[in-house]
Amino acid sequence: MGFGKTDTIAESPLIYVVIVNWNRAGDTIECLKALTNSDYANYRPLVVDNGSTDGSLEAIRAAFPATEVIGNEDNLGFAPANNIAIEHALRQGADYVLLLNNDTLVDKRLLTELVAVGELDPQIGMLVPKIYYHGEERRLWSAGARWRRFPPRVTIIGFGREEGAAYSARREVDFATGCAMLVKREAFERVGLLDPAFFMYHEDYDFSARVRRGGYRIVYVPQAVMWHKVSASTGEKSPLKWYYLGKYVVPFYLKHCQPPRLSLALFALWVLARETVKGNIQYLVPYLKGLRDGWKEFAAKEPQ
Repeated sequence: MGFGKTDTIAESPLIYVVIVNWNRAGDTIECLKALTNSDYANYRPLVVDNGSTDGSLEAIRAAFPATEVIGNEDNLGFAPANNIAIEHALRQGADYVLLLNNDTLVDKRLLTELVAVGELDPQIGMLVPKIYYHGEERRLWSAGARWRRFPPRVTIIGFGREEGAAYSARREVDFATGCAMLVKREAFERVGLLDPAFFMYHEDYDFSARVRRGGYRIVYVPQAVMWHKVSASTGEKSPLKWYYLGKYVVPFYLKHCQPPRLSLALFALWVLARETVKGNIQYLVPYLKGLRDGWKEFAAKEPQ
């Protein structure tokens, strides 16, 4: 844990690092081990076990007995589980909350670099690091995300690209990915927590849109680096992942895009065409089922 490493701990902002676990204790323990190498003193890890049935709760507590662990009886979903931890962190006086996927490994300077930039400007509400694919030092998974007008969609910057000068400059971005995003306390207080309607996927883009709407900036910090194993919980190519991608893209478009229904239709058609061209026919049925169920659940709630 990050206690007592320097005498300046009281002068540094308090960061809570929130990690949600679901039946993957090995990944979570590896994530926590990497975090212990942090050169930032004033942080506290907080694990939320989301109703695991594989002994994760006991394994994590045994490996890190001093770490705070919240055990949920059921799998509440990604956004609700994070919200439980965020509320706890804010009650404990957190200045920042880092939402961190458990299938990641962080560089020792990640917290230091993110906070240093966050403290430069009160209008910065959220910060995102440079994220590489796990095991690959040069291939990027994310350098933040931006909005593209047509087809209307969020695009991850640098996705699958080789490292280069284009990803080495600090800049403002439109969206953060839930893989890792450092959020200021004030941003939560102004715009609220993650929307619990998003069980999995798109909660990060929804929150990013609300943060920007609240008057805050989202900043990409390339000096803060980490590595992502990518979709360890659901599997990168699993039908379950594609079902959730379809279902929870619906409320995102209905809430944030204009015109909402046309934007959603254009995006869905683009995804279906893209995956067909790639030969990924097996994704189409679960994705369409997700869109159908998302439409049934959320379209009736859309303001007219």
